[in-house]
Amino acid sequence: MQIPPLLDPTHYPDSPYASELRRDFPDLRFSPALEKDFQAFHLGRTRSRVRFFQLAICLLCAAVALHFMIIDGIPARRVLVGWPGLAIPACLFLAWASWSSFYEQLYLPAARIALPLLGVVSAVGVASRMLNGHPDPFYFLTSYSIALFFLGGQLFRESVIANALMIVAHGTALAYAGAPVVSVVYYVSVLTVTAAVGAFAYRGVERQLRTSFLERGLMGEMAARDGLTGLKNRGAFDDHFPRLWQQGLRDRRLLALLLIDVDHFKAYNDRYGHQAGDHALRRVAQVVQGFARRPLDMAARYGGEEFVLALFDLSVEYVQEIAEQLRSSIQSLEIVHEDSPTAPFVTASIGISVVRPKLGRSPEGAVQLADESLYSAKRGGRNCVKLVDCDCALSTTGTFRRRA
Repeated sequence: MQIPPLLDPTHYPDSPYASELRRDFPDLRFSPALEKDFQAFHLGRTRSRVRFFQLAICLLCAAVALHFMIIDGIPARRVLVGWPGLAIPACLFLAWASWSSFYEQLYLPAARIALPLLGVVSAVGVASRMLNGHPDPFYFLTSYSIALFFLGGQLFRESVIANALMIVAHGTALAYAGAPVVSVVYYVSVLTVTAAVGAFAYRGVERQLRTSFLERGLMGEMAARDGLTGLKNRGAFDDHFPRLWQQGLRDRRLLALLLIDVDHFKAYNDRYGHQAGDHALRRVAQVVQGFARRPLDMAARYGGEEFVLALFDLSVEYVQEIAEQLRSSIQSLEIVHEDSPTAPFVTASIGISVVRPKLGRSPEGAVQLADESLYSAKRGGRNCVKLVDCDCALSTTGTFRRRA
């Protein structure tokens, strides 16, 4: 699969869209949350076709019922208890679902039942007509087979299952009624080949649609991404952390912030050049991202050579342990920094704040407390972790002192 350079999924390790692009979704399925979004996206694109298909099927079922009653002289009661009587209610319900305001919630679950049912009922009814000397209705089944893929609004798997059930039902009905084996094999083969052609074509269509959905989602995420490192940007963090604060306030959970500053980074750029500096920042960013493993955690580029890591519901001791692991992991990259007075490699100073949100405290205060801790780490010789233990109720301005 060719991915545009700007949409290279390896640049966005924490993006669900990028994750699926990297996986290449060979099973035509995404993770549950993303699959739900894709199905809504798919239904929105196909709604006009679905409406046309359902109205056409309703009209066709009504026409067949009238044909049985008027042309064939079959009593209405027999028609209504036969396959038209079973098919018409299903058609009407699907048609209603395709036009209702509950389309996204109702249509696919209903279609998974109603469309295979229509196929099975039609296959049995057509088999009966064929054995009574009316072979023409068979071509309805071949048309319905293709329509299941391209007009029914279902996805690939459901369309294949509906076709398989229809083929089995038709072959079984013919064999049960005593049709010649040659005829059974012929009609089942025609339906199988038709379904196989439809499946082959539709699989490619759905795969392309899924790729388009992922790329659109990734492009939407790019507004919240830092172009250099692929991490979330400062604006995304400023949007996320107040929401995380409210979550912690409701659940009475601790929040932790780690502010990470790459030590002597100006000296690194002056010595090795900005391209080397960009490469070093990307490598550090990958390490930082690796510590944001849970859904509510977030890693972001805070600005320049600074990063921020927000962690939800962890003890003070565990947060300190994570911070020390992060500091050690950055040093273990062994990015040579000959002009650093701290160490021969690129290192980082980390400031921690661990706060329980409550009335009278603010997310800005938690950020400022982490900033105070980072300032302490830098005054303490850098390449270390510091946690300033004070009441962040006193820190609400979000204004930080100038760092050394």
